[in-house]
Amino acid sequence: PIFAEQGAFCYSFFCRELVTMRLCVCSLVMMLLPTLANAGWFGPPQYVKDACKKWCDAEAVDADSNEACKACTGGPQTNSECENSECDYCKRDITFPRHYPKLWKQEPSFHGKMTKLEGKTRCWCDTGCPVYYLKSMLFCHSECNEICKKAQGDHGPDLRSESPDVVQVTV
Repeated sequence: PIFAEQGAFCYSFFCRELVTMRLCVCSLVMMLLPTLANAGWFGPPQYVKDACKKWCDAEAVDADSNEACKACTGGPQTNSECENSECDYCKRDITFPRHYPKLWKQEPSFHGKMTKLEGKTRCWCDTGCPVYYLKSMLFCHSECNEICKKAQGDHGPDLRSESPDVVQVTV
């Protein structure tokens, strides 16, 4: 009986320490996010900012530059089907096919990346952005799982926990 009491004490002590460590790590990350954002870890890379400046400086001259500048300054694309109707987060921001202006697809400093992303979603199998990768995994998992299966010919990984390769251990 005395060993059982010591085991219970150790278990509760371990759980408290684990929770405290998690809270500390979360607090540290939350404090560092503004610093990381200011350091340029979030937002477009410098070559995108340079191209956007070029297009916005010339937006009064031609329609293509005007369209490219609007894409730069308009914020993240949203599904046009959701402009006058109610949509959930996934349909509005993640699972719709994206389209880019002509100058974005032709910009040499983008190295053809926009052409590869044309018609793709923000699901984890399509996006190169770590933020949208995580958002699609966390908030739109089932929708993106279906899209990614179709994109990979129904041979893609099913990332649900029912997979026979996943071993669950209980303590």
